Amino acid sequence: QNVLYERKNMLYEQLLEYVTTNKMLVTCCIDAHFTAFQIISNGRTPTLLYYDPLKPYLYRVTGDGFRVLVIFLLLKCNYGDSQHVQENKDYYVGSGGNNVRR
Repeated sequence: QNVLYERKNMLYEQLLEYVTTNKMLVTCCIDAHFTAFQIISNGRTPTLLYYDPLKPYLYRVTGDGFRVLVIFLLLKCNYGDSQHVQENKDYYVGSGGNNVRR
């Protein structure tokens, strides 16, 4: 129930909120390497535990790096609505864009 393993038809910022709120485990293959990350919460602060197949340890990420890395991994896994990104470039990089979209 709290595992994301396939594409969702959501904007990436909505998908970020979805996986964070539901404290999901996200699994996928990037360049033929299995990777996974788990959203956990220390009180009100979300934390990311990330498995990099090229490293012998887990990464723990909080703060500003949390949102950046989660969005990056969701993009690399191609789990959001990539068509929207391609068709609405101004939405992501225009003057109305925010840090999550960029």
